[in-house]
Amino acid sequence: MKNLIYVLLFIPVMLTAQQLRVDSANSYITYEASHPVHDWSGTSDAVQGVIIMENDMPTQMAIAATVSSFNSKNSNRDAHALEVLDALRFPKVSFYSDEINLDGEALSLSGKLKFHGVSISLETKASWIKVQEKWILEGAFDVTPSKFDIKLPSFMLVKMRDNMRISFRLELRTFVP
Repeated sequence: MKNLIYVLLFIPVMLTAQQLRVDSANSYITYEASHPVHDWSGTSDAVQGVIIMENDMPTQMAIAATVSSFNSKNSNRDAHALEVLDALRFPKVSFYSDEINLDGEALSLSGKLKFHGVSISLETKASWIKVQEKWILEGAFDVTPSKFDIKLPSFMLVKMRDNMRISFRLELRTFVP
């Protein structure tokens, strides 16, 4: 009887909850970094993630990418980045949020960004648009690498700027088990 009560209580949640998964083939995360001598960017198209929807509203989000999946089109730079970021010990960068507010086509996200073994609070806004059978989440925010205990690399005795711009475009589709 007790089990029947639990089932009856959770049926409305199960009927209204929906899981959207990142379509990795059509999604990416890009970082932009800078040094007084040059600027560069790197992109990962190996993004994974899920968004839980309840009553057509996003309520939870988990997004991740491996550090080694970012490609700056310079293999020496990418190899050095893996050393600086200690990618063997800290192989992923991830974002989790369960504080999501929707206002029209704008999402306000509050959550935790975990990078290099350090988790910091992050608040950002993103666009949230439905196009045919997919949802598109798109936005950008800035991060300070030193807040993640990252020793900034140097070139010509000058360290890179302690600011990176992160932009993302994620396509999500309904997951049907």
